[in-house]
Amino acid sequence: MNSLSKKVALILSVGFAVFLIAIPAFSQGNTGRILGNITDTSGALIPGASVTITNVERGTSQTLVTNEAGAYNAPSLPPGTYLIRAELSGFKTVERPNVVLEVGKELKIDITLEPGALNEKVTITVEVPLIETANAVLGGTLQPGTIADLPLNGRNFMNLLQLRPGVTIYPGGGAWTQTTNGLRPEHNVYILDGITAMEPLGGQSTINSVSLAGDAASLLAIDTIQEFSTQQNPKAEYGWKPGSVTSLALKSGTNAWHGTGNYFFRTDKTDARNPFLLGEGQKQEIGLGEFGATIGGPLKQDKAFFFFAYEGQRYHVGNPTAFAYPSMDPRALPIAGTTTSIISACNTVRAAGTPLSPTSLKISGLDANCNRTS
Repeated sequence: MNSLSKKVALILSVGFAVFLIAIPAFSQGNTGRILGNITDTSGALIPGASVTITNVERGTSQTLVTNEAGAYNAPSLPPGTYLIRAELSGFKTVERPNVVLEVGKELKIDITLEPGALNEKVTITVEVPLIETANAVLGGTLQPGTIADLPLNGRNFMNLLQLRPGVTIYPGGGAWTQTTNGLRPEHNVYILDGITAMEPLGGQSTINSVSLAGDAASLLAIDTIQEFSTQQNPKAEYGWKPGSVTSLALKSGTNAWHGTGNYFFRTDKTDARNPFLLGEGQKQEIGLGEFGATIGGPLKQDKAFFFFAYEGQRYHVGNPTAFAYPSMDPRALPIAGTTTSIISACNTVRAAGTPLSPTSLKISGLDANCNRTS
């Protein structure tokens, strides 16, 4: 192998290694972490205890062993419901079900083991504290039920961000209208499944970005969002900008087959008449339609899953206006001070001594004396 080939191989190896190291960093924005301490009834820390964390929906699990300080740490967990199981010889097995982990959150779950046989089981049913004690981040998460149940014009999740404290959308919407704590709109950060989703020119989100027509240029279906959270004072790992950090986690397949379908529409059939349009009973023409479907399930139980979604929009909106056409009636009444009679206008120009264009007269159906030719 010559020197050039060696250099190319070295560069590729280093690049591949950096990519592998960076993979966990990419995924931090859409995952969470469960950590805690294992103690006995006297409060003494227990090293070497086995802690198994199982994702209930997917059936996947990982087993950890507490360190010498009796602590365990499970990072990069996808949002969902978990079962935590702690066991050690000489102690009863303890299970804590229904641990709900939200996107970008950290849960500190401490477990106390009681002396007894390993086959004896203790189930803890206490709720997870609403106040997060693992860090000082201010923010909140909107769960799938909330996202689906709240009225949402255009099914654009960006309109839900203003439900979080400190987030404001200027009246009228559009580009550069969402601010956090009074900061500039381009100071916000958007992360989709751990990947930064911001366009570099204006700092706006590439997800559901503002369009020249319609509600959004790119549309992320509501039914594809597992949940999303906003952080008003994010941790140092999100220190790119001073605004809020919005992290979105997409749904994935589970061990159970599931799917959805939707169709929303609006038509002018039930609209009231527009009083500003001339004519009897005229309405502004409008037709809006939005439709989509999702399906997900297992490729292999407890191992591999898939999730597919589609969302589309079809719309047409009229642009009503009023036109005043010239009339061949010399007695036609003026509109807004301007005559609508082409014969009266011709006589006015002719009386002022202004030459009349033969072409204009021919098109208007008049002769040189401003009389009708037909």
